[in-house]
Amino acid sequence: MAATDILHLNLLGPVEAHRDGTPLNLGGAKPRTVLAALLIARGRVVADTELTALLWGDRPPATCAAQIHTYASRVRRLLGAGIDVERRRPGYLVRLPEHGVHVDLLAFRERAARGAAALDAGDPRTAADSLRHALDCWRGEALGGVCEPLVDVERVRLEEERLVALEQRMDADLELGRHTELIPELIAAIAAHPLREGLRAKLMTALYRSGRQADALAAYRAARATLAEELGLDPCAELQRLHQALLTGHPSLHPRPARGTASVTAASGGAVPAPAELPPAPTDFVGRDQEVMRLSTALSDHRPHGGEPAAHIVTGMVGVGKTAVALRTAHRVRHCYPDGQVHLDLRGSGPAPLDPAAALAALLRLLGTPADRIPTGLDERVRAYRTRIADRRLLLVLDDAADERQLRPLLPVTEGCAALITSRNALHALRGVGRTPLRPLPATDAHELFEALAGRHRTAAEPRATAAVVETCAGLPLALRIAGLRAAAQPLWPLAKLADRLAAPHRTLAELDLADLSLRESLMGGYHRLDPPSRRALRFQSALGPHPVPPDATARALGVCPERAEDLLAGLAAAHWTEPVDLGGRPGYRLHPLVRRFARDLLAREEGGVPLPLPLRPARMRAEHAN
Repeated sequence: MAATDILHLNLLGPVEAHRDGTPLNLGGAKPRTVLAALLIARGRVVADTELTALLWGDRPPATCAAQIHTYASRVRRLLGAGIDVERRRPGYLVRLPEHGVHVDLLAFRERAARGAAALDAGDPRTAADSLRHALDCWRGEALGGVCEPLVDVERVRLEEERLVALEQRMDADLELGRHTELIPELIAAIAAHPLREGLRAKLMTALYRSGRQADALAAYRAARATLAEELGLDPCAELQRLHQALLTGHPSLHPRPARGTASVTAASGGAVPAPAELPPAPTDFVGRDQEVMRLSTALSDHRPHGGEPAAHIVTGMVGVGKTAVALRTAHRVRHCYPDGQVHLDLRGSGPAPLDPAAALAALLRLLGTPADRIPTGLDERVRAYRTRIADRRLLLVLDDAADERQLRPLLPVTEGCAALITSRNALHALRGVGRTPLRPLPATDAHELFEALAGRHRTAAEPRATAAVVETCAGLPLALRIAGLRAAAQPLWPLAKLADRLAAPHRTLAELDLADLSLRESLMGGYHRLDPPSRRALRFQSALGPHPVPPDATARALGVCPERAEDLLAGLAAAHWTEPVDLGGRPGYRLHPLVRRFARDLLAREEGGVPLPLPLRPARMRAEHAN
């Protein structure tokens, strides 16, 4: 098909449409807004209420419904018969054919994803080309010519996607030795976005590699002055470590060696290949771009640059996607650690977490120590392990950590190594580590994940059922993954059937079970690791409703003093069972909807029924009643 036969729909700049090389007259801002909103929704129904807010904000006219119909009809007429602008209550959706239509936003996202995957796989040349082609889709500020409410909702998010792709392309160019050519572009990008420390770090690195150490140090001083003036903050720890590396001329600032050349030396004296133990990165990864970018920047752009080793913890509730984020990040930065990448499952959420001595033995074996040369005692293994990783550039992915006691012997203590840790616990007693807490996915990303797993043709055909499934899963990636895979495994089921089964309170958790994926079992493993008072507090918290409640309400339910209830709830929050919420200057706590469903089932089973309404016991009752 010739380029002139294709309908081009452009959002990444002024909103435009071209057919056969001829611009289509979209009219004013309001029909452009309707077209842009439907294209951004990608087959999802955009409700009349949402379109009203995007067109008129909080001052819609009395005739808004009729006007929306008029604008949708105009868009339908202009785009032609090959594209369906369909009335699907409670709103509208657009269906795009597989061929003959080019949407610049979709092209950008496809090319950017291909480039990010190539960067993860250690192929900077392919990554740079794909990401450069992705950025070519942009013709200026996105969503030009639409109504301001749509700009307010979407432009910042789209610009963030562009900047993420831009920084990834710069990462690839740095890996390819294009540091000198990057300097003018980095200077311009920093002028436009002066608070993005990742850009500052890339400029410092590019200047140093171009033989301009003094200019690199001046770039750090400029970054420090800007952050102090604008935010009252010092540069982040990673940027400060890069500054120290610049002062000392640390070897890690030089271009990294080619992949595949590193090895470690076994205790017997022979060379063995560097470990490459990372499990595959998730292929259906959705969202979390900012979290992965921050972690990747911390572990690649700034690590290792001398000083302390890097340690970063990804925390969050059961099934929120901690391991997926860690593996996505680890694959993206593995080329920065030529002496190996090691993955170890610490089994912290199960009934038998890996003992530190056993974990050290496993690490020593992975690093080339013969089994008969591994010491027997914990202290001896710690010393042997630290000797083994000294002067190495090694990435450790320590998955599902139980607590600080388990982790401390495993953390590297010399520069050049990094540890990427996942845990359901906040691990507040570990100091000097970066923390990345994960929350459930926002609605758009949750819809995209379920759609990718269940099939886009099915979700487009049943938008209401899709929305109901996504709402029941409440943004929890594990639940969305199981629901999507169940839908894919039952191609003859309507999605409405799955939605109805998930919506039945007595069936919800039973439906979120497929093969070796089970939300109930994942929750139960963590539940059994709680002490009895915390378990009881969790059970009774589930009967206090879906909204945040203060500790004194929990105290009355449990028959304990408010201070005891607050300690129990704070402990549950540290383990990501409850979410702390500010109730106008006093603390409150709430449960994720699926955790609440799980805990209510246990309340009914272990307390002999669900009390409705929950009796409020007097606080003077003895505290041991809670035990």
